[in-house]
Amino acid sequence: MMTSTLKKTTYCALAISMAIHSGAVFARQFTDKDFQSQSLGHGVYELAYDNAQKALYAASAPSFEADKKAGLVFRLNADSLKIDQKIATERRTFAVALDEANHILYLGNAMEGSVTLLDTRTNKVIKIIQLSDDSNPDRQAHVREVVLDKKHHRLYVSGIGSKNKGLLWVVDTQKQALAQTIEKLEPVGFAVDEAGDKVYVVTGTGELITLDGKTSKTLKRVKVDPADPEHYFLNIALNTSKGVGYIADTNTADVLVVELDSGKLIHRIPSPNSIAVVYHPARNEIYVTHRNAHQISIIDANSYAVKHTIKTAAMPNSLVLSADASTLYVSVKQDEKAKEADYVLKIDLTQF
Repeated sequence: MMTSTLKKTTYCALAISMAIHSGAVFARQFTDKDFQSQSLGHGVYELAYDNAQKALYAASAPSFEADKKAGLVFRLNADSLKIDQKIATERRTFAVALDEANHILYLGNAMEGSVTLLDTRTNKVIKIIQLSDDSNPDRQAHVREVVLDKKHHRLYVSGIGSKNKGLLWVVDTQKQALAQTIEKLEPVGFAVDEAGDKVYVVTGTGELITLDGKTSKTLKRVKVDPADPEHYFLNIALNTSKGVGYIADTNTADVLVVELDSGKLIHRIPSPNSIAVVYHPARNEIYVTHRNAHQISIIDANSYAVKHTIKTAAMPNSLVLSADASTLYVSVKQDEKAKEADYVLKIDLTQF
């Protein structure tokens, strides 16, 4: 081998070695012990961040026993995670959506098919809106997700029913009443693009459905990956500047990247099956919880590379960012048979 060739080969090998080494350092693995946490109770689900009060709300359903139907909402100090108040509700609480300007926390009551409205100034229940109609088999469903469209004064609520009986409820937030019940959509999770007047719905049958934000009418529905019938989409996060959505799938591996206009699948981010997904525009990062893998992924939205992972002692569930987007809060659930309590993690994103 010529000397010049040998030098080039050596330099190339050295460069590859350094790249691998630097990549390994960059993709550092953390555990939940590296971050602040707060033990709560059993049955903790979704979170909401109230910037005006610097508070974090955590919805919970402490028991699934037939005679224990009450819910509990934890109000935490967003900085210290100290429990400031435990707010009792008549019905068990799961999903949350916060209207900070009007001081209303919407709480999805999964088992009862309703939404509870909580005044965040008094921590008192304002109203319960019944959505599921027990008198009509075609209008019966459990509440799964609640997402607020502040611009159009709507709350979108997904109803999980029997096969082909899923419902989409649209609540008029000004009248605080059910405005529409839309059948045959099988909705599970939502994301609202207020500027674009669109609502994106992901379904348990692997579809991406686009709604008109002004009318709630269906504009388009697409099977994202028809070759795989096992998809069960849970949530979607939007990157409207890039025109893509990131879909969390509880049944199959990988986070799916789809074109919002066409519904075309353009990339699969290698990862375990997932629950929640949030996009951070300023950091251009995607945050994903992998419940079964006991892991949280921090993903580069440009390269789709996993930058960091956080291993958790239990099952990470829901995500919410602080108003300044410097902090990520995560609810972490124990196994149903575990004696330990569910907890909340506070992840300082500026340390990455």
